[in-house]
Amino acid sequence: MPAIRASHEYSKVSCEETPVLISMKGGIEAPGPRTTRRQWLVLITIAFINFGVASCVSLQAPFFPKEAEMKGATPTQYGFVFGVFYLTVFIFSPVFGKLMVLITPRFILIAATFIVGITSILFGVIDRSPNGTPFIALAFAIRIVEGVGSAAFLTSSFTIIAAEFPNKVATTFGALETAYGFGLIVGPTLGGALYEVDGYYLPFITIGVVLVLCAALTILLLPESDINDNTGSGDLVKFWLHPGTILDGMIIMVASLTTGYNHATLEPHLRQFNLSPFFVGIVFMVMGLCYAITTPLWGVLVDRHNISKLVGVLGCLFIGVAFVFVGPLPFMPFDTKLWLVVISLVFNGIGLGGSLVAPFAGCLRDTVKRGFPDDLTTYGLVSSLFASSASLGHFIGPSIGGYLLEVVGYESGTVVIVIIEATLVCLLLIYVLCNRRIEKEKALLVEETHPLIADTVKERY
Repeated sequence: MPAIRASHEYSKVSCEETPVLISMKGGIEAPGPRTTRRQWLVLITIAFINFGVASCVSLQAPFFPKEAEMKGATPTQYGFVFGVFYLTVFIFSPVFGKLMVLITPRFILIAATFIVGITSILFGVIDRSPNGTPFIALAFAIRIVEGVGSAAFLTSSFTIIAAEFPNKVATTFGALETAYGFGLIVGPTLGGALYEVDGYYLPFITIGVVLVLCAALTILLLPESDINDNTGSGDLVKFWLHPGTILDGMIIMVASLTTGYNHATLEPHLRQFNLSPFFVGIVFMVMGLCYAITTPLWGVLVDRHNISKLVGVLGCLFIGVAFVFVGPLPFMPFDTKLWLVVISLVFNGIGLGGSLVAPFAGCLRDTVKRGFPDDLTTYGLVSSLFASSASLGHFIGPSIGGYLLEVVGYESGTVVIVIIEATLVCLLLIYVLCNRRIEKEKALLVEETHPLIADTVKERY
């Protein structure tokens, strides 16, 4: 991917030893700077917290639907308990994206990690509340506060990564998502195992305490970011009103929608196989494992070849194929098989990697290319796009998932997901083809008016 940290044709990027010259219009003139000790410390610290937050978010999937039904909740109600967390993140992510210029991302990150840890502990004791409305109300209230903390965490962590690694955005973001993916692996597996050991409270208390300790360690380990050279507050409307930005948000939203759908509905679908909560967690682990393994590969692909939209298409195709067979679709000539569910989750995890890594890196590059300042304000806007889009998808997924599970069942519900993915693939392909045509027309125009620089433009387009 061409370097993004430059507002003019060339920009010098320093490392500890020597500067390198990077061209926004002609590509990289020399190898980029090596990763410094400070950058490694930032990346490892934030990656570890991502691991903890992902574990916290995903650990209830193997057992919460069953526990909620025992407390008198319907699938629609506990689907909204999953979803309201992400609705909150969707609402508050743009707020924290704007706050990045007023409050340091480091402070927001540490405070947010404390909030997520404490709310996880509180969520672990709501099973002692009365059945019915009190249980649902407490679950909603705690998840809303947890959502505020997660919005702050996601936006601040992505902002720090974008600022600290301007020339390796997709690669480092892929590494960050690998840590998140491993959290998605450990969460359901550990949650199911601890639930079997001592009941509902133990998974939440355990992960919550770990997150609180992580926040305390972050105060000592995470260095202050020297990234406050801002030029304004960022034009949120101008940023969003661009076809490429809207499509990037849609890719992220739809990928997250499919994940949220499975978090709320896959466990009831697996009950036909009479699996223990621990083994249900193992099944959930498959998707997270494949996601964690493939995200760095997707990141390197995007950084090297600048094909974020095409990678998004591939991600959507993988997810669409997964949902064709995970049910399977009602008109398929075979019944549900456990091995087929597992293979489908493999495809789902691979597709998630491409659908989440590519839009973030591509949107950041394209936004700077559109003339936005290459500073913290833009990083905050792009980070809030990712957090908001992902959270909107995670809200819609379990919300419609719980409803569809209650009304038509899991297999018929997957038809909706496949239709959504197919529609998005068509929109992306139309955008890619139109964009290429526009770029060729620009190249021809430059060749006619400025023949001396035609060769340089051809290299770019």
